[in-house]
Amino acid sequence: MSIIFFIDGVLRTDTKVPIFEGISVYRALNNGTKVVLGVDDEKEASRWCKEHRFTDLDGFIDNTGLESVEPDRKDFAKVQKLQAQGPIFLVITADLELAKLCIENGIRVFLFLHPKYLSHKFRPDGREGRRSWEDIQGELDRQVQLIAEDPRI
Repeated sequence: MSIIFFIDGVLRTDTKVPIFEGISVYRALNNGTKVVLGVDDEKEASRWCKEHRFTDLDGFIDNTGLESVEPDRKDFAKVQKLQAQGPIFLVITADLELAKLCIENGIRVFLFLHPKYLSHKFRPDGREGRRSWEDIQGELDRQVQLIAEDPRI
């Protein structure tokens, strides 16, 4: 069994700054389990890992051979490529769409969402502007009401 650990958004930010909480998760899971890093470019990722003294690696899975795959499905294609080599225990990512695809296909997912490092497009205070406190409170009230009315609970 292996774990695929996507480097971008979990181990480093979009500006290549290390995310120490993600690195801690990696080190905890890499104790006796094969953990493969999902990357876009193996050469660049390998250099980044060496620069940050991140050397206890089991391997990389990159975009090699995935040229014909749509750009928004390349990460899922990496999961499938690793799955062809044996069972996958867990996929660790910060990508919500990848997590959704994995869950729909019966693959366990660890979704790493750190508010300090999360991509701006997912943050309430991102480039689209801050949400007002009233909007946030209204959304929370709406979700509580939906839960209260849910017949399954």
